[in-house]
Amino acid sequence: MNLGFLVKDFRISSRKFTAATVLNSATLAWFFLLILYLPQAPFGGYISQLVFVCSTIFWSVIGSFFSLRLSRRTLLISSIFLGTISTIMIAFAQETIFEFVCLLLGASLGLGLPSSMALAADYTVVEERGRVSGTIILATFIIAFVSIAIIWIFSLAAVGIALLLAVLRSSSFLALAIDKCERLVPSVKKKIRLPVTANREFLFYIFPWVMFSIASSLAWNVIPPQTYAAELVPLTILRYVFIALFGLAAGVIADRFGRKYIIIIGLIVLGVAFALLGFSLSNTGVIWIHRLWYVYLALSGVTWGSFFVVFLTVPGDLSDLDSREKFYALVVGIFSVGAIPVPDFSGVLPVNSLSQILSIILFLSIVPVLRSKETLHESKIQKRRMKEHMEKIVKIIKQTEDTDHDKEKS
Repeated sequence: MNLGFLVKDFRISSRKFTAATVLNSATLAWFFLLILYLPQAPFGGYISQLVFVCSTIFWSVIGSFFSLRLSRRTLLISSIFLGTISTIMIAFAQETIFEFVCLLLGASLGLGLPSSMALAADYTVVEERGRVSGTIILATFIIAFVSIAIIWIFSLAAVGIALLLAVLRSSSFLALAIDKCERLVPSVKKKIRLPVTANREFLFYIFPWVMFSIASSLAWNVIPPQTYAAELVPLTILRYVFIALFGLAAGVIADRFGRKYIIIIGLIVLGVAFALLGFSLSNTGVIWIHRLWYVYLALSGVTWGSFFVVFLTVPGDLSDLDSREKFYALVVGIFSVGAIPVPDFSGVLPVNSLSQILSIILFLSIVPVLRSKETLHESKIQKRRMKEHMEKIVKIIKQTEDTDHDKEKS
């Protein structure tokens, strides 16, 4: 398979590219699997999930305020070590300290993930940031896919799952062995401001991300877990495959045509997916309509892949070296909102009505995106198109010369 289109014109070195990819993909895969399997831990449940997510949000904010005062490498080493130890503790912790373990898990993610994402942005320029982000998402869900397959095939119990996740969390140390993972330029001390106040455009991009996270969290009230419990693993794998593939595709599109198109397409696709989901679950008597639920999973995978790429990319486009961690801390915090378990209120609001409300919310979220400025400037897009056009002309000329040369020889 020729992947030349993916790495074409990359300025990032292979060493930095590998380090950024390993660091972020291992951390994100660990997070997604932890959200999936934490409720299955011996003392896991609603409270433990809530503690983990709230701790992640809290420490991502706290860490962003102190990130410039600490070495990034030291911060990453500390967060990976803390995450590895606390993941092992999941299997052996008693009920009395299980919430404390979840607190440590959230601290590990909140302290490390914004710096990991900022590292990838520091190492890239705007014209390649989308493709690098797409590669990170592809690697993330390949790792998650393989991990779930291992758990499923070998029927791992809670201890085995915890140890596998600990190995996955510790694999981020490979990035630190490959590269120093430090900031490129020494930071200058200045007054700390919230990212939304630092750049008005970021608010337009953040709003649909908030709506998307809330809609994703509420969607689990639409899906009856008891109906699909037996199919959870293969369906999760299906979703991860679509996230991985469309994450990579979204990265290429984002670098070629801009970031706004990806967000708009993602919101439309997920809005349609929610409408199909409500329709399928409210017509359970018809088998083929009922199976529209699988179409929803595929379409939601497309949207997740697109959004992950955009929100690895846009904060790097809008921030500078000194403010980057704060931008990504806000993204991590909002992203974590989607992982907060929401109490079941399906008995209060009909499934079809909730799906329609979520669809409307997502469609309305397109409005601020339309008002925002494209972070991949038009001059960059035109420059790429001109370069590709010139390459085609040179190729045609070369083919013509080769043809003429062959005719002369004959």
